[in-house]
Parts: sequence; C-alpha cells; structure tokens
Amino acid sequence: MYSLIKKLIFFVICLTSTTVACAEEAIFSWPISCVPGVDCAGTHFRIGYPDVNGTGLSFSCSKPGYFGHQGTDIVVSSVEQNVHALAASNGVVRWTTDGKFDHCPSEGEKDCSLDEKSELQSGVTKGATLGFNAGNFVVIEHSSGESKYLTLYAHLRKDSITVTPGQKVSRGQYIGDVASSGNSQIPHLHFGVYKAEGALYRPVDPWKGACNTSSHGLWANAVPYRSGDLILAHPEQNISNSSEVYLQTIQRSLPKNLFN
Repeated sequence: MYSLIKKLIFFVICLTSTTVACAEEAIFSWPISCVPGVDCAGTHFRIGYPDVNGTGLSFSCSKPGYFGHQGTDIVVSSVEQNVHALAASNGVVRWTTDGKFDHCPSEGEKDCSLDEKSELQSGVTKGATLGFNAGNFVVIEHSSGESKYLTLYAHLRKDSITVTPGQKVSRGQYIGDVASSGNSQIPHLHFGVYKAEGALYRPVDPWKGACNTSSHGLWANAVPYRSGDLILAHPEQNISNSSEVYLQTIQRSLPKNLFN
C-alpha cells in the first residue's frame, strides 16, 4: 500500500510539472568515498556544478563549474589520497579505459591533449565519443522504470579500475581511484549523468533546484553543496564557445548493435 501511495503522489507531481520530463525515481548516490570539506583529507577541494543547457547558471542559479559544464566535478587534494570512485547505482558496466597518466606531465603529451576525444568502442569498430578527453574512465548503464541512464566516472587513476565491460555492479561498489588523467589540471572526479532519449544520450543535471530544467533532481539521498570558491577542473574555461562545443559533442548517437 505504501508503495502504491508513493507512486500516486509521484504521478500527481509529474502531471503538475511543466518544466522538464518527469524522472521515475531519484536514483543516484554520492559517487566518491569522501565529502570535500567534510572528511576528504587535505585542504584543496571544491565541487563544480553542471550547466548542461549552457545558461551560465548552476541548478541553484549560482555559478556552475564553468560555462557549459556537462557534469559535477568533485575536486580533491591529491592523487595519493586514494579517494575511491563508487558506482552511483546498480547497473552494468558498458565501457572502460585505463592505462593513461594519473596526472599529465606536460601539455605536449597526446594523452593530455584537449583535442583527444575519449572513444566508446563498439567491438572492433570506433563508436561514439564522450566529446572530451576523460583520461581513464568508467561508464555504467542504469535502468529506472522505463528510463535508462549512463553515468560517467572520468579522470581516474592509472591501473586502479576494478571493473570490466559487461560486469554487473552494485550501488556504492568501488570502481577505481580519483586522479587527474586526461585533459585535467587538478585531481578530481568528473561525474556525468546522461539520459536516453531515443537513439541519443543527453546530459542531465542530477542536482535539484530552480535553475535545473533538465531533471527534477536525481540524487537518492542528501548530498553536499558548496556554492562559492569553485576551482575549475579543466583548462579550457576561457573558450568562449565551450558551451556550444559540449552540447554538440555529448548529443551523440548510440553506437548500433551495441547491446544484445
């Protein structure tokens, strides 16, 4: 009976909402093993928020991580802290990439280049890309009611990834360590959420707030919020058309014949 009441209340909320398509459930948990400013070691930590619609505003109508930011950047003090990335919900691992620098030694390295776009391989052929250089990363597919989501865990530590494509994972499962691989200036986890819309996966903001028009909020529990003193986790913050670039590259076609 309690479950039925919850569904009825949720249905009424969906009917009265006019800003975004209604999500089935708030399903994602905090994706790293500490909270910046609370129990992460060190003193260098921030949270940078998404701006998936390119408005220049975060979910709370304050500053995002940077203009056009696709995900949530959770910045920590150092790679050596061994902060774990955790699966945000039950799901199936779809893609992984490992073997790249924990922290790029120079901008001249190919693994560090802004021009490198992380690929999502489909068998032996090239698949879609993430639209940016994510370094070592994991992508997990999740189902919630009739909706499907992907979560991205980017810039992970070399040789720390503990999961493989096709593997089922549980909420909170350790999947790798936070680092600064790929096109990244400082150690952080880039946590991205994408919702399936037909043949496309589009970025959505999991944070609930007045200026989030992509979702009603997707966090399953209370998560930390820091509104000021954001440190940018990517070097391209001064590119004037960065919002357009991100929105175009993330609205990618799902590789054909990927799932049985």
